[in-house]
Amino acid sequence: MNCSFSYKLAAMTVGALLVSLQPAFAQGLHGSSKADAKKVPAVTSATRVIQIPATVTSMTSSATRMVSYRDQNHSWQTSDGAVHLVINLGSSPSGNGLALYSSFDNGVTWTQMFTLPNTDGASTDDGVLTNTATGATLQLMYGTSPNIGSIMYATATYVSATHSWTLNGTQTAYAAKGIVASNPAFASDSAGNLWCGFTAETSATLEYQEDMIYLATGAQQWVNTGLIFGQADNTTQHGGRPVAYAGGVGMVYQDEITLYWAYRLNSDAFNAPWVTTTMYVGLPPASADPYDTHFSVVSDSEDNLYLAFISAPADLIFTIFSSSANAWGAMQVLETSTNSPGYPQVSIAGGNLLLMANYETSVEVMQSTNFGQSFTETQLLTHTPAASGSGISYNKPRVETPRYATSPVPVWQQFVDGTTDQLMFFQVPVIN
Repeated sequence: MNCSFSYKLAAMTVGALLVSLQPAFAQGLHGSSKADAKKVPAVTSATRVIQIPATVTSMTSSATRMVSYRDQNHSWQTSDGAVHLVINLGSSPSGNGLALYSSFDNGVTWTQMFTLPNTDGASTDDGVLTNTATGATLQLMYGTSPNIGSIMYATATYVSATHSWTLNGTQTAYAAKGIVASNPAFASDSAGNLWCGFTAETSATLEYQEDMIYLATGAQQWVNTGLIFGQADNTTQHGGRPVAYAGGVGMVYQDEITLYWAYRLNSDAFNAPWVTTTMYVGLPPASADPYDTHFSVVSDSEDNLYLAFISAPADLIFTIFSSSANAWGAMQVLETSTNSPGYPQVSIAGGNLLLMANYETSVEVMQSTNFGQSFTETQLLTHTPAASGSGISYNKPRVETPRYATSPVPVWQQFVDGTTDQLMFFQVPVIN
């Protein structure tokens, strides 16, 4: 992980907070609702919030899913300071919708490094980057175009000395007749097994559900667990994010208007049901979050989790999972729907926890120096207002940033110019 986060201190601080607030944390774990969530008095505004203007990049797309979804990881920093981002270019005859871009000059110029085959405007990806002595290794899971409907696993190698990427190969992780698989997200358990959750659509009935596959350590083939997380129904609102969990692996997932927490231990059978608890009831309806993906979670090296999600109608809620106490904390409302915080992102950088979300059509940056116990509004990422009749729109300001970064933190915001989707780029300093 590319961060200087004080993990030991974080675990001690969060653990102490849990001891003092156990009743509230217990209530938060058993089906909280909007009435249970509390506005955090410790969220403060800086005396003078720094405004950071946008730089428009050369990257363009015909896809609304250019950097979707929020529960997935699309961007990374390597130890040489380079920045890398997978975007969706849109549908094309070549069938290469997903592409990796890199910048070696702090976001001034962007170079397409490779594309992922059999992808189109509907494809999304999730990735984990590991720095190495010579560069980095990137593991990717992605969905193919719906007419194929498979989940793919790929690895790529980065060499910092030559600023070059090599796509080592792709492998089908999941494919089934009559099923369209999409929206993958994955994580490793503490034994090195990989777990990937994804949405499966049964074409004949138009039913959707959240499924799980795994790649055992040392194995060559992915295996379907046969498990379903949540229910199978006719709504597209199914999204999940596997995460770190001590002694196993966990998953934050959403099913329609309900947020769940699930985990398994390494000693469990691979196809054994996961322990599942309802965390929150009252997520946005399908009209506001059609794929249940408007949440972001990051883990530290002690397996503490920091989760931000959007509740109905559009409130930004934050909560912490303490690994030592094996418990989620109270639900804290950081921003109300007044400011339309629809697309949250959580990152760890430079010893701080960063939380970014939309402030109307801009992006507000909140930073915490005490592991999420309080936040300070530190920066506002701004752009030139759209002139009447210009065709420019910032109405769906999707935001993307690496989960682990160094200062300044790279941030992208999507906007539309006529019929073309584009990205603005920002560099956000960590403020301690």
